[in-house]
Amino acid sequence: MLSENDNKHKHIDDYRIHDRNELYFSSIDIVVTGICLLGDKLFHSTFLIYFLVTYFSIRLFYSTIARNFALLMLLIPNLGVMFIHVAGLSVPILNIFICLALLKLVFSFIHEPIKKTYIFIIGFFIVYEWIHAIYYNFKSLLLLFSWSSAILYVSLFLLHSKKTYNHQVVVKHFLAGVFISTMYGILDFFDRYGSLLNNNATIRFQGGAGDSNYYSMYIMIAMFGMLYVVNRETKKITKIVYPILFVFFIAFGILSLSRMFLLVVTLMCFLLLIKVLLSVKRSKKLFTFILVVVSFLTFFTFYFSEEISSIIELLFSRFTDFIDDPAALTSNRNIIAEQYIQLITSSPIQMIFGIGIQDYHLRSGVYLETHNILLELFVVWGVAGFVVFFVFLTAIFRNIESPRTLSNTNFIGWLPIVCMGISYMSINAMSNESFFLLLLFAIKNIYEFD
Repeated sequence: MLSENDNKHKHIDDYRIHDRNELYFSSIDIVVTGICLLGDKLFHSTFLIYFLVTYFSIRLFYSTIARNFALLMLLIPNLGVMFIHVAGLSVPILNIFICLALLKLVFSFIHEPIKKTYIFIIGFFIVYEWIHAIYYNFKSLLLLFSWSSAILYVSLFLLHSKKTYNHQVVVKHFLAGVFISTMYGILDFFDRYGSLLNNNATIRFQGGAGDSNYYSMYIMIAMFGMLYVVNRETKKITKIVYPILFVFFIAFGILSLSRMFLLVVTLMCFLLLIKVLLSVKRSKKLFTFILVVVSFLTFFTFYFSEEISSIIELLFSRFTDFIDDPAALTSNRNIIAEQYIQLITSSPIQMIFGIGIQDYHLRSGVYLETHNILLELFVVWGVAGFVVFFVFLTAIFRNIESPRTLSNTNFIGWLPIVCMGISYMSINAMSNESFFLLLLFAIKNIYEFD
């Protein structure tokens, strides 16, 4: 029989083997995703997309539940290019994967106790949206199923993640996803325009996200989520790789010509610098990281001064050219908001209960989404639904198992969710399944950051 010491060594060896295997498969996942998405762009072959669907469908069943969340985060930055066509409908691949991941997750709870109050709150939130299904067509009902699956998946994974979650792995997968998305965008830009530089403020870099504003948000989340890894990594190579990646993300974030990106990143970087300078002894890795980033930025700016000047001028033109035209300055968001406010104030029922979230922009007659998370909440769920969502969000925060309280969390850990919150003031949120996964990721970052 093995002694206690032998058993301990065997357990450590098994853990190291498991860790190496996970690292090996993670590398394969990232490589396969990159090859399939970039290959699809280069060769215009739908075969690669269907291969990606097949690969991940199998992978999600044979991977661990914790790793599945990381895999989904890997794919989110490429949502704009991950579709398959089924019966005349364009189906987002991520929706399929969320349903598969949920199926495996549900089976893991068969013999585990679940907090009844928590499940009741989650169930009530989903049922509240289902009440609006009487207004939906067949397509909207299908979207409602995938939306409900995303809510259930995030809610149940939160409980499961208390023992198995590895935030560092999730962050690295998301970083890889944003990098692949950027490479896809580079190929797309050269294919369309022959260059990354242009003199048209309407031609904006969007990566594989399908939209410049969503892409710039993913970039911001990646930039400030990266700080978690930087703060924990001990390998010397990370002192060079991550600063380069940070500068790389800044460059392409600017190419998105997102006014929100410029304002938010400038403010967040300033606050980050102040925070690190005030706690240099406790933030030595982050201080070194910032110094290296500044060095690379200085070199990069000097070497590409003309190109950067041209892009910055183009970006600022999106502010100055429309300063006397509020509608153009906000990309008609103020007009959209006025139409939706008229809609919900025209009926007390709609003001209290909303019109439901699936294809609400079509059913409302406005034909454009609200592009504002607060307005979206009131339009789709009304005053009552706003309260229901707030209770849902509170339940998520209360069921995160952490030795820290919100008041004891690190300011830097809040940066991704702050970027999300500000970004969603100008883009859609609640109807996107990815919103809830990103929300859980950002909340986890708050509690995980040292």
